[in-house]
Amino acid sequence: MNDRKIAGGTRLYINITNACNTDCPFCCMYSGTDKSRFMEFDTYRNILDSCEGEFEVQLEGGEPLIHSELYRFAEYAASTGRCRKIIILTNGLELEKHMDRLAGISKRSGIPLELKISVNYWLMQADKNHLGKLKELIRKAGMTDTVSIKLNVRKRASGDEDIDKELEKYGLLSCSNIYYLQSYGKLKGSPEYEGPVIVQNISNWGLYASDGTFFGQDLVARSEYEK
Repeated sequence: MNDRKIAGGTRLYINITNACNTDCPFCCMYSGTDKSRFMEFDTYRNILDSCEGEFEVQLEGGEPLIHSELYRFAEYAASTGRCRKIIILTNGLELEKHMDRLAGISKRSGIPLELKISVNYWLMQADKNHLGKLKELIRKAGMTDTVSIKLNVRKRASGDEDIDKELEKYGLLSCSNIYYLQSYGKLKGSPEYEGPVIVQNISNWGLYASDGTFFGQDLVARSEYEK
């Protein structure tokens, strides 16, 4: 599965680690504080170099913000001259200390940075001011020309009836994409949830595990590989 190239006009979904700074019991990638694989820079560079034409890159995991070479990864994408957007999928717990530097990379390169931040009951319990911090980060992003933030809200089948009210309280509904959890990863086989779907606005995309293994568009296979 490693030897395929993806043609131009592509979004690359790259798990740059399977480690995380929290242990969500529903994680679709089986990530957690007990995992320790971090993608080597050379592996990452080879993925980008083998992609023909323009691309967007989504850095995910695991928690990408705990990767020691996160900035190097973002800067390399910008340096290729072919990157249209850098996307980071994060739980947001570490974002405050990284925001300014990431925004700086985006500003200097002129490449848009999109931060997709997870919101769920587990993270709201881990940090009681999670939504308050996200509101401030969104305010800061609004002061830039190149940084945008979207909230990926994931709800349980029951027990999360108040999340929408909390989002409204903090003025965050308009920047939130709200879905239910999906039945893969730690929720594999759960009858309460539907199977995984990536909602796409780009026709050509591909998935990479944290060691660089390519999985085409098979979300479940990549998830099980990272287990």
